[in-house]
Amino acid sequence: MRLIYYITVCIFLSKSHFSQAQESVPCQGNPYDLVLPFMGQWQEFDIGEDEVFIGTLTAKVEEDGCSISQHFESADGSFTYRTFGYVDASSGRWKEIYVFSNGRNSEYEWFQEGNDVIMRRTAGSRKLEYMHQLRLTRVTEASYDVIEEHSYDKGASWKAIQLTRTKKVK
Repeated sequence: MRLIYYITVCIFLSKSHFSQAQESVPCQGNPYDLVLPFMGQWQEFDIGEDEVFIGTLTAKVEEDGCSISQHFESADGSFTYRTFGYVDASSGRWKEIYVFSNGRNSEYEWFQEGNDVIMRRTAGSRKLEYMHQLRLTRVTEASYDVIEEHSYDKGASWKAIQLTRTKKVK
């Protein structure tokens, strides 16, 4: 009788422990889900009068969703960058560090603004006389647009500088 009681208690405790472990997955839900639509293999195009292929981008979720990494290579191979991103505990927002093949670096912070996702530059090796951000907009499973924006009045207004379209390969 004691053996049956012992087995029952062990099964109950192991199920309880397993369900708690499933509930406490550290890197799921808000804010981790914000980056998920942008993960995958992509081709980037400059949008002007025509679409011009400018390079490839690979974006991955790493460490069970706790970090992201990206790698971009221009079409002619003359420019690349790599990134590492994580959720900052103090702000609850994704931070991403870019290292460019020209030796420079930049830091960005991700956040939601309406239906768009903003990647705002917060620091970098090059001093800018303006604020810089990337607006990820018109997001679908197959593509999204990136509008490079500058603000010369500390973020009160933004001017669109360039439009690129990013199309999913895989």
